[in-house]
Amino acid sequence: MQNLFEAANGNPLFRQFKVSDLLFTEYKCLEQASVFDIWSQYNYFVYVLSGKKQWNTRDREYMVYAHELIFVKKGANIIHKFFEEQFCALLIFVPDDFIKEMIKVRPEHLPERQEDSSESILPVPVDQTLKTYFQSLLAYFYQDQAPSVSLLEVKFKELLLNLLNSSKNQQLRAYFNSLLLTTKPSIRAIMETNFTYNLSLPEFARLCGRSLTVFKEDFKAIYQCSPGRWLTQKRLDYAKALLQTTDKNINELIFECGFENASHFTRVFKERFGATPLNFKS
Repeated sequence: MQNLFEAANGNPLFRQFKVSDLLFTEYKCLEQASVFDIWSQYNYFVYVLSGKKQWNTRDREYMVYAHELIFVKKGANIIHKFFEEQFCALLIFVPDDFIKEMIKVRPEHLPERQEDSSESILPVPVDQTLKTYFQSLLAYFYQDQAPSVSLLEVKFKELLLNLLNSSKNQQLRAYFNSLLLTTKPSIRAIMETNFTYNLSLPEFARLCGRSLTVFKEDFKAIYQCSPGRWLTQKRLDYAKALLQTTDKNINELIFECGFENASHFTRVFKERFGATPLNFKS
Protein backbone atom coordinates (compact mmCIF):
# COMPACT_ATOMS: atom_id res chain seq x y z
CA MET A 1 0.00 0.00 0.00
CA GLN A 2 1.41 3.38 -1.03
CA ASN A 3 2.16 5.99 1.63
CA LEU A 4 0.90 9.20 0.06
CA PHE A 5 2.99 11.52 2.24
CA GLU A 6 6.20 9.65 1.49
CA ALA A 7 5.36 9.45 -2.23
CA ALA A 8 4.91 13.23 -2.37
CA ASN A 9 7.60 14.35 0.08
CA GLY A 10 10.74 15.33 -1.82
CA ASN A 11 9.38 14.09 -5.15
CA PRO A 12 11.14 16.15 -7.86
CA LEU A 13 8.07 15.88 -10.09
CA PHE A 14 6.01 18.00 -7.70
CA ARG A 15 6.45 21.64 -6.71
CA GLN A 16 6.46 21.75 -2.92
CA PHE A 17 7.43 23.54 0.27
CA LYS A 18 8.07 21.93 3.64
CA VAL A 19 8.17 23.17 7.23
CA SER A 20 9.15 20.27 9.48
CA ASP A 21 6.40 17.69 8.73
CA LEU A 22 4.03 20.35 7.40
CA LEU A 23 4.09 19.81 3.62
CA PHE A 24 2.54 21.90 0.84
CA THR A 25 2.68 20.22 -2.56
CA GLU A 26 1.18 20.62 -6.01
CA TYR A 27 0.30 16.98 -6.60
CA LYS A 28 -0.37 15.19 -9.87
CA CYS A 29 -1.58 11.61 -9.68
CA LEU A 30 0.98 9.31 -11.34
CA GLU A 31 -0.81 6.05 -10.51
CA GLN A 32 -1.70 4.05 -13.64
CA ALA A 33 -4.34 1.86 -12.01
CA SER A 34 -7.95 3.04 -11.93
CA VAL A 35 -8.44 1.73 -8.37
CA PHE A 36 -5.73 1.64 -5.71
CA ASP A 37 -5.29 2.16 -1.99
CA ILE A 38 -3.19 4.73 -0.12
CA TRP A 39 -2.48 5.74 3.44
CA SER A 40 -0.88 8.60 5.32
CA GLN A 41 0.33 8.96 8.90
CA TYR A 42 -0.65 12.64 8.67
CA ASN A 43 -3.97 14.37 8.11
CA TYR A 44 -4.16 16.21 4.82
CA PHE A 45 -6.25 18.71 2.88
CA VAL A 46 -6.98 18.15 -0.82
CA TYR A 47 -7.95 21.17 -2.92
CA VAL A 48 -8.60 20.01 -6.49
CA LEU A 49 -7.22 22.21 -9.26
CA SER A 50 -8.27 20.05 -12.23
CA GLY A 51 -9.83 16.68 -12.91
CA LYS A 52 -11.70 14.60 -10.37
CA LYS A 53 -11.00 11.73 -8.04
CA GLN A 54 -13.02 9.57 -5.69
CA TRP A 55 -11.96 8.77 -2.12
CA ASN A 56 -13.72 5.73 -0.65
CA THR A 57 -14.09 4.76 2.98
CA ARG A 58 -15.65 1.50 4.08
CA ASP A 59 -19.12 3.06 4.11
CA ARG A 60 -19.10 6.05 1.80
CA GLU A 61 -17.82 7.50 -1.47
CA TYR A 62 -16.53 11.05 -1.86
CA MET A 63 -16.17 12.36 -5.40
CA VAL A 64 -14.10 15.54 -5.46
CA TYR A 65 -14.13 17.90 -8.44
CA ALA A 66 -12.14 21.00 -9.41
CA HIS A 67 -12.31 23.81 -6.83
CA GLU A 68 -13.62 21.47 -4.11
CA LEU A 69 -11.90 20.73 -0.80
CA ILE A 70 -11.81 17.73 1.52
CA PHE A 71 -10.02 17.03 4.78
CA VAL A 72 -8.72 13.45 5.09
CA LYS A 73 -7.90 12.15 8.55
CA LYS A 74 -4.73 10.11 8.96
CA GLY A 75 -5.34 6.55 7.86
CA ALA A 76 -6.09 4.63 4.65
CA ASN A 77 -8.52 4.97 1.76
CA ILE A 78 -9.38 3.36 -1.55
CA ILE A 79 -8.98 5.75 -4.48
CA HIS A 80 -10.74 5.72 -7.84
CA LYS A 81 -8.86 7.54 -10.59
CA PHE A 82 -10.49 8.90 -13.75
CA PHE A 83 -8.56 9.46 -16.96
CA GLU A 84 -10.68 12.02 -18.85
CA GLU A 85 -8.61 14.88 -17.45
CA GLN A 86 -5.34 14.96 -15.52
CA PHE A 87 -5.90 15.14 -11.79
CA CYS A 88 -3.99 17.96 -10.11
CA ALA A 89 -4.46 19.21 -6.57
CA LEU A 90 -2.89 21.16 -3.77
CA LEU A 91 -2.18 18.79 -0.88
CA ILE A 92 -1.38 20.10 2.57
CA PHE A 93 -0.16 17.45 5.02
CA VAL A 94 -0.36 18.42 8.66
CA PRO A 95 0.52 16.41 11.79
CA ASP A 96 -1.73 16.41 14.84
CA ASP A 97 0.81 18.32 16.92
CA PHE A 98 0.81 21.30 14.55
CA ILE A 99 -2.98 21.53 14.74
CA LYS A 100 -2.93 21.19 18.53
CA GLU A 101 -0.33 23.89 19.03
CA MET A 102 -2.22 26.19 16.70
CA ILE A 103 -5.61 25.87 18.33
CA LYS A 104 -4.34 25.93 21.90
CA VAL A 105 -3.90 29.66 21.47
CA ARG A 106 -7.27 30.01 19.71
CA PRO A 107 -9.67 28.04 21.94
CA GLU A 108 -12.51 30.47 21.26
CA HIS A 109 -12.93 28.94 17.80
CA LEU A 110 -13.68 25.44 19.06
CA PRO A 111 -17.04 24.07 20.19
CA GLU A 112 -17.38 23.45 23.90
CA ARG A 113 -19.03 20.07 23.43
CA GLN A 114 -19.47 18.21 20.19
CA GLU A 115 -18.75 14.58 19.45
CA ASP A 116 -16.15 13.94 16.77
CA SER A 117 -17.55 12.39 13.59
CA SER A 118 -16.46 8.82 12.90
CA GLU A 119 -16.11 9.73 9.23
CA SER A 120 -12.49 9.72 8.07
CA ILE A 121 -13.17 12.19 5.23
CA LEU A 122 -14.80 15.56 5.80
CA PRO A 123 -15.96 17.67 2.83
CA VAL A 124 -15.24 21.36 3.41
CA PRO A 125 -17.42 24.07 1.81
CA VAL A 126 -15.36 26.41 -0.36
CA ASP A 127 -16.37 30.08 -0.29
CA GLN A 128 -14.74 32.99 -2.05
CA THR A 129 -12.33 33.53 0.86
CA LEU A 130 -10.99 29.98 0.56
CA LYS A 131 -10.76 30.21 -3.24
CA THR A 132 -8.68 33.36 -2.86
CA TYR A 133 -6.53 31.68 -0.23
CA PHE A 134 -5.67 28.72 -2.47
CA GLN A 135 -4.97 31.00 -5.42
CA SER A 136 -2.52 32.97 -3.27
CA LEU A 137 -0.88 29.77 -2.06
CA LEU A 138 -0.56 28.38 -5.57
CA ALA A 139 1.21 31.57 -6.68
CA TYR A 140 4.14 30.81 -4.36
CA PHE A 141 4.91 27.63 -6.32
CA TYR A 142 5.66 29.67 -9.44
CA GLN A 143 7.87 32.37 -7.92
CA ASP A 144 11.64 32.34 -8.40
CA GLN A 145 12.28 32.57 -4.67
CA ALA A 146 10.74 30.14 -2.20
CA PRO A 147 8.72 31.64 0.66
CA SER A 148 10.29 31.71 4.11
CA VAL A 149 9.50 29.16 6.80
CA SER A 150 7.73 31.78 8.89
CA LEU A 151 5.57 32.81 5.93
CA LEU A 152 4.54 29.20 5.25
CA GLU A 153 3.56 28.78 8.89
CA VAL A 154 1.48 31.95 8.65
CA LYS A 155 -0.19 30.66 5.48
CA PHE A 156 -1.18 27.44 7.18
CA LYS A 157 -2.48 29.29 10.23
CA GLU A 158 -4.49 31.46 7.85
CA LEU A 159 -6.13 28.34 6.42
CA LEU A 160 -7.00 26.96 9.85
CA LEU A 161 -8.40 30.26 11.06
CA ASN A 162 -10.56 30.58 7.94
CA LEU A 163 -11.95 27.10 8.57
CA LEU A 164 -12.44 27.53 12.30
CA ASN A 165 -14.21 30.85 11.83
CA SER A 166 -16.91 29.25 9.67
CA SER A 167 -19.97 27.78 11.34
CA LYS A 168 -20.26 25.40 8.36
CA ASN A 169 -17.25 23.37 9.54
CA GLN A 170 -18.63 21.93 12.77
CA GLN A 171 -17.34 18.40 12.11
CA LEU A 172 -13.86 19.66 11.35
CA ARG A 173 -13.87 21.80 14.47
CA ALA A 174 -15.02 18.82 16.54
CA TYR A 175 -12.17 16.71 15.19
CA PHE A 176 -9.62 19.40 16.02
CA ASN A 177 -11.11 19.61 19.50
CA SER A 178 -10.78 15.84 19.94
CA LEU A 179 -7.04 16.10 19.27
CA LEU A 180 -6.64 18.31 22.32
CA LEU A 181 -8.24 15.72 24.59
CA THR A 182 -5.60 13.03 24.07
CA THR A 183 -1.82 12.91 24.11
CA LYS A 184 -1.73 10.03 21.60
CA PRO A 185 -4.10 8.94 18.81
CA SER A 186 -6.82 6.52 19.85
CA ILE A 187 -5.88 2.93 19.02
CA ARG A 188 -9.51 1.87 19.08
CA ALA A 189 -10.64 4.62 16.70
CA ILE A 190 -7.80 4.02 14.24
CA MET A 191 -8.17 0.23 14.21
CA GLU A 192 -11.95 0.28 13.83
CA THR A 193 -11.67 2.75 10.95
CA ASN A 194 -8.76 1.11 9.10
CA PHE A 195 -8.92 -2.66 9.69
CA THR A 196 -10.16 -3.35 6.15
CA TYR A 197 -6.96 -1.98 4.60
CA ASN A 198 -3.84 -4.09 4.09
CA LEU A 199 -1.63 -2.09 6.42
CA SER A 200 1.26 -3.78 8.20
CA LEU A 201 1.57 -3.75 11.99
CA PRO A 202 4.43 -1.18 11.83
CA GLU A 203 2.17 1.04 9.71
CA PHE A 204 -0.68 0.70 12.19
CA ALA A 205 1.81 1.60 14.94
CA ARG A 206 2.81 4.76 13.06
CA LEU A 207 -0.84 5.75 12.65
CA CYS A 208 -1.28 5.30 16.39
CA GLY A 209 1.79 7.41 17.19
CA ARG A 210 3.62 4.59 18.97
CA SER A 211 6.61 2.35 18.53
CA LEU A 212 5.71 -1.16 17.40
CA THR A 213 6.46 -2.57 20.87
CA VAL A 214 4.34 0.00 22.70
CA PHE A 215 1.57 -0.35 20.11
CA LYS A 216 1.35 -4.11 20.71
CA GLU A 217 1.33 -3.62 24.48
CA ASP A 218 -1.34 -0.91 24.39
CA PHE A 219 -3.40 -2.88 21.88
CA LYS A 220 -3.42 -6.00 24.05
CA ALA A 221 -4.49 -3.94 27.07
CA ILE A 222 -7.52 -2.74 25.10
CA TYR A 223 -8.53 -5.87 23.16
CA GLN A 224 -6.99 -8.68 25.25
CA CYS A 225 -5.45 -10.26 22.15
CA SER A 226 -2.68 -9.55 19.67
CA PRO A 227 -3.30 -7.03 16.85
CA GLY A 228 -2.56 -9.69 14.22
CA ARG A 229 -5.22 -12.04 15.57
CA TRP A 230 -7.75 -9.22 15.99
CA LEU A 231 -7.20 -8.00 12.43
CA THR A 232 -7.72 -11.47 10.97
CA GLN A 233 -10.97 -11.98 12.89
CA LYS A 234 -12.35 -8.52 12.04
CA ARG A 235 -11.52 -8.93 8.36
CA LEU A 236 -13.07 -12.39 8.24
CA ASP A 237 -16.27 -11.16 9.88
CA TYR A 238 -16.43 -8.30 7.39
CA ALA A 239 -15.79 -10.66 4.45
CA LYS A 240 -18.54 -12.95 5.68
CA ALA A 241 -20.96 -10.02 5.87
CA LEU A 242 -20.07 -8.96 2.31
CA LEU A 243 -20.58 -12.52 1.06
CA GLN A 244 -24.03 -12.58 2.65
CA THR A 245 -25.16 -9.15 1.48
CA THR A 246 -23.40 -8.42 -1.84
CA ASP A 247 -22.41 -10.09 -5.11
CA LYS A 248 -18.70 -9.23 -4.78
CA ASN A 249 -16.29 -11.81 -6.16
CA ILE A 250 -13.26 -13.22 -4.33
CA ASN A 251 -10.80 -10.71 -5.78
CA GLU A 252 -13.02 -7.83 -4.72
CA LEU A 253 -13.33 -9.29 -1.23
CA ILE A 254 -9.57 -9.66 -0.88
CA PHE A 255 -9.03 -6.03 -1.87
CA GLU A 256 -11.84 -4.59 0.23
CA CYS A 257 -11.15 -6.65 3.36
CA GLY A 258 -7.38 -6.19 3.61
CA PHE A 259 -6.18 -9.73 2.90
CA GLU A 260 -2.84 -10.36 1.21
CA ASN A 261 -3.87 -12.90 -1.43
CA ALA A 262 -6.53 -15.44 -2.42
CA SER A 263 -4.83 -18.51 -0.91
CA HIS A 264 -4.37 -16.86 2.48
CA PHE A 265 -7.93 -15.56 2.49
CA THR A 266 -9.41 -18.93 1.50
CA ARG A 267 -7.38 -20.81 4.11
CA VAL A 268 -8.23 -18.60 7.09
CA PHE A 269 -11.87 -18.27 6.01
CA LYS A 270 -12.28 -22.04 5.92
CA GLU A 271 -10.56 -22.40 9.30
CA ARG A 272 -13.00 -19.90 10.81
CA PHE A 273 -16.28 -20.80 9.12
CA GLY A 274 -15.80 -24.42 8.00
CA ALA A 275 -16.20 -23.73 4.28
CA THR A 276 -14.33 -21.93 1.52
CA PRO A 277 -15.68 -18.52 0.51
CA LEU A 278 -17.09 -19.95 -2.73
CA ASN A 279 -18.86 -22.82 -0.96
CA PHE A 280 -20.10 -20.47 1.77
CA LYS A 281 -21.54 -18.17 -0.88
CA SER A 282 -23.37 -20.99 -2.65
